[in-house]
Amino acid sequence: MNRARILDTTARLIKERGLSAISLADIASAVHMSKGTLHYYYPSKSELIFDIAEQSMNHMTQKIFRWVDKSREATSPEDILKIVFDTILKARSRGQIHLYLILEALTDEALRKRFCDEYAKWLDIIKSGLDSILPPGRDTALLSQIILTTIYGLIVRSFLGASKPPLEEISRFLVSSPAALSAP
Repeated sequence: MNRARILDTTARLIKERGLSAISLADIASAVHMSKGTLHYYYPSKSELIFDIAEQSMNHMTQKIFRWVDKSREATSPEDILKIVFDTILKARSRGQIHLYLILEALTDEALRKRFCDEYAKWLDIIKSGLDSILPPGRDTALLSQIILTTIYGLIVRSFLGASKPPLEEISRFLVSSPAALSAP
């Protein structure tokens, strides 16, 4: 119960103040516990933020999969991919958390390993989704790599304030690209 309360409160604080403006002491105060008790659950801010990011990604993934399952027959793979990109780009606080984690992972070996493990899970999730919407024989493993890399590029671009990219054209290109057409 305490973990859920800590995660919810931290996510709220991030939205209100921004990630860099909160400390573990701020979080402990907001959940009405001592900093020592918070350290029992989360020894570092990075660990706490990672759990929020993981929770958010799982929520977003489930939301996208439910939508794909409901609309698979009536919606083209290009449109599904565009909606996935759109959904991720609209989740600004989630994107901020992921960017923060990437920066933290550059200097924190344990966090880097955890992040790489999650990255592998996300690739599997994307591949599974592609397998469900593309015809058999497509190289969904390679396309998953390209899509995940594109997602991170789109998130960075969004935070830099660049104009909205042409998601429809990007989606169409990715689904019809030679990398997607056939497995080796």
